[in-house]
Amino acid sequence: MSHGATLRIFPRAKAIGPSYSGCQVLFVPDGEKWVVVALTEVVKGDPTRVWSEHETDPKRLQCLYKQGKVVRGDRGTCPAPEFILVKSMAAGCVRAIEDVVTKSGLGGANWPQECEYQ
Repeated sequence: MSHGATLRIFPRAKAIGPSYSGCQVLFVPDGEKWVVVALTEVVKGDPTRVWSEHETDPKRLQCLYKQGKVVRGDRGTCPAPEFILVKSMAAGCVRAIEDVVTKSGLGGANWPQECEYQ
């Protein structure tokens, strides 16, 4: 969940290990379908760059990372390395949180422990 919107992420950040090479994909709902809004390239478990056709600043798309550091691009313009892999909650957490809020209100109950971002 992000700002009231439910997003889908694959694979989950916690599932990306040192042998994974590929992309982490961020999807948003568009009516009845899910649309790709961002891709993070991962090489041997190391997130190396982010791509999105929705990015309006071409300098942000030129950023490259290695072992959690910006190696190409302006550090002030590039997304922070610790956030380029998107963390997510476990499956079923959106529904669990909605249930808690429905029963207790926004500030009335504890966030389900199993629903921390990972």
